[in-house]
Amino acid sequence: MKQTTFLMIKPDGIKNKEAIIEVLNENGISVELSNQLNVNMKIMGTLLMHYEAVIDDMGKDFNFVGKLFNSFYFGNHQIIPMKVSYSGDADIITLTRTLIGATNPAKAEKGTIRNTFSNDNYDLANKEERLVNNVIHASDSKESALRELDLWEAYIQG
Repeated sequence: MKQTTFLMIKPDGIKNKEAIIEVLNENGISVELSNQLNVNMKIMGTLLMHYEAVIDDMGKDFNFVGKLFNSFYFGNHQIIPMKVSYSGDADIITLTRTLIGATNPAKAEKGTIRNTFSNDNYDLANKEERLVNNVIHASDSKESALRELDLWEAYIQG
């Protein structure tokens, strides 16, 4: 049975987009829809909705919104939101998150996307008052995948 989920290559992952997609493909994950986008104010609004729960969880003192603007908006950054599919026996959410690795690249298992394509860590990001450069986002549940696919649908259909 074919399963789908949402992934997004972040600005710091754009330079390695082909290699990242190759890792996905080698593991049976196909990109069904994607679009490379320049982050403008409209897309920033969508990113704020996308990260709404994280913003709430991190609290005001963390300043996630300010760090998000600095990481995604300023400096002419791009993102690639994607609808991906998988037809194997594994759960697509578990598979994609395993391939991608821990949110903190310094703790990501060797060979994962974040371990391979990022040398950042939480301590450095916090010291520099920015978000961690961890290359890619993956939905963390089927419910999140449905919400995120719905949120990004207009963008990934072009």
